[in-house]
Amino acid sequence: MKADLMSIGALTTCFHCALPAGKRPLRFQVAGALQPFCCQGCYLVHLVTGQQGERGESLVALARLIVGVTCGMVVMIFSWARYADEYVLGYVLGEPDALAVFSQYYVMLAATLVVAVLGIPILRDALRGLAALRTGVDPLIAVGAFSAYAASVVAFVRGGETYFDTATMILIFVTLGRFLEARGRASASEAIRALNGLVPDTARVLRAGGEAMVPATDVGIGERVLVRPGEMIPVDGVIHEGCGSVNEASLTGESRPVTREAGDRLLAGTLSLDGAFIVTVTAQPEDRAIARLARLAEEAKKQKPAWMGLADRVAAAFTPLVIVLAAGALVFWGTRLGFVQGLLIALSVLLIACPCTLGVATPLAFWTGLAVAARRGILVRSGVVLEQLAQVTDVFFDKTGTLTQGSFRLVEVLSGFDTHANGNGGDGRSPLQVAASLESRAEHPVAAALRNGAAASGLAELPVSAWRAEPGLGVRGSVAGSETEYVLGSRRLMEHVGFQLAPGLAEAAARRGESGETVVYLGSGGHVRTAFAVGEEVRGEAGTAVRALRRLATHVAILSGDERGSAERLGAALGIADVRWGLLPHEKVAAVQAARAGSASRKVAMVGDGINDAAALAAADVGIATGCGADVAREAADVAMIGGDLTQIPWLLGFSRRVRRTVATNLVWSFAYNTAGIGLALTGWLPPVLAAMAMVLSSLFVIGNTRRLSRHAVGA
Repeated sequence: MKADLMSIGALTTCFHCALPAGKRPLRFQVAGALQPFCCQGCYLVHLVTGQQGERGESLVALARLIVGVTCGMVVMIFSWARYADEYVLGYVLGEPDALAVFSQYYVMLAATLVVAVLGIPILRDALRGLAALRTGVDPLIAVGAFSAYAASVVAFVRGGETYFDTATMILIFVTLGRFLEARGRASASEAIRALNGLVPDTARVLRAGGEAMVPATDVGIGERVLVRPGEMIPVDGVIHEGCGSVNEASLTGESRPVTREAGDRLLAGTLSLDGAFIVTVTAQPEDRAIARLARLAEEAKKQKPAWMGLADRVAAAFTPLVIVLAAGALVFWGTRLGFVQGLLIALSVLLIACPCTLGVATPLAFWTGLAVAARRGILVRSGVVLEQLAQVTDVFFDKTGTLTQGSFRLVEVLSGFDTHANGNGGDGRSPLQVAASLESRAEHPVAAALRNGAAASGLAELPVSAWRAEPGLGVRGSVAGSETEYVLGSRRLMEHVGFQLAPGLAEAAARRGESGETVVYLGSGGHVRTAFAVGEEVRGEAGTAVRALRRLATHVAILSGDERGSAERLGAALGIADVRWGLLPHEKVAAVQAARAGSASRKVAMVGDGINDAAALAAADVGIATGCGADVAREAADVAMIGGDLTQIPWLLGFSRRVRRTVATNLVWSFAYNTAGIGLALTGWLPPVLAAMAMVLSSLFVIGNTRRLSRHAVGA
């Protein structure tokens, strides 16, 4: 197809390899539209593979590497044969015969193909960088490889010593390094993008005409989808009907199945093990948790942490310095050992100084870190956030819905204070059974706690008549046809209807209230002889998470909008001394800002799940939304946890520190390698081919060191 060479007036990203394609990219028809490409090679590989981004870039590098290695083998076979004759066997060729002349032409042709396929892309990138006043690693590589090739061509024409093998091996090793780097980036992203493949292409939608199989992308919000046992869930939604076990390991990293029932949330890409569900869709395809995960990963790659900025600045200053050193080596050794030997030493300086490891050291570590966190169901917005997590000194928790389940449980039935034999009202019914029956129509969390408590005791709900609600106070009604009216609710409601508390009940209820529990009273006939203490359920893993944070030398605090007793009771249960209660949303923000302002070395992470936490999440150095969080909280957060497991937080802090240590190790290695290598090259102890090999071995060390991070995808 005809390429459109029209200038677009700005740097354009190649459709295939995602690298800058320059101001005048080649444009080809793809899916009915003109798309920019770096070169015909990118376009051809895209036609064959259909791959884009990091995957496509690695395939381009692999295709070039195959050509380079194939031709490079020809160059090396003939070159090493000549070296063996001259330097090992001591045999010096006389007048070359026809076969020898042919082999020399063959070597030059093979080397020219290597330079064209592997060298021109590097030269093009170097020229683009220089045109944009950017000095990176490409100029060093281009100068080294093309100098060796040009010197060999001149020597071949004059009948002198050629070094086509040096130019060839430089480009092969550099391309190998680029391929390994591209594969590393592709592996870091493939795990995230592959999650989209877990979502079925079709969904079984319940419509007026019955079941209909439609594309999952066409299912709208509010529609109902049927999921059968053993099927992958195609949508994000809330269970309308059904109960069963769901495997959410693909998103949360939790290998144990979880039970989901009516009212619970289901996420696309998870697996229904044994339950049939009717799910009400709550999110468009582009807003699904899996889609947000992939989108956050792509956004993360556009931001550079401070470590990466440091590496770029060092590389920019390093390039002109190395060129000056290489030029000095050429002049110094050229005047003493001859131009050719001086040129080889200068080439060695250029090659060993090539900061390829510096370019790989930081981005690969952060990309790998983001991918590992994503596999555990933790969406980190960028590498910058990952770097900030490594510096966190204070973790502030919201209380309700974060450290607690957001639900209540029945703690104790307070009764027996001057009661009749039947407990209440003289009709022989259990007070808990009466209370649960009265709450059968209520949706309040306390009502659910009473119903669950009765069910656990084997008490069935009784029919209720004359039921009416007292907004904000409680409920009234008669049970199972009895003429006795029961009143269930707060102390204020009891006072409002004129019921008197039995002796001792007020004191017991007051003690429960001071410990942070909610007390609900049940009365009839003008008397209150029973009360129910209801408390919030603390997350089972909260204590483990707090202890793990302390082992990381992190200060932990609770910021709660609840009353003092409830907040302090939770703090005592979890061993958290810094508990602040009665805080409005803006007061939580003030607490976070005060902690940050206390010292430049303090970095604060805020953990929350609700809309009222959004401002505090945004004010912190790092905002962490748990359990996917409310939409507003999720948008304000830097980290979104698909699962609600609080032990993921200390794991994330520890892992981010491990990523930072890996980056530091890689950079120290890179600087030490370059410094030692330049010294050896300047003294003439390091031939160009060995310099190129050493450069690749250094890159392999950095990549191998970084890949160790992948082992931490499972476990703390």
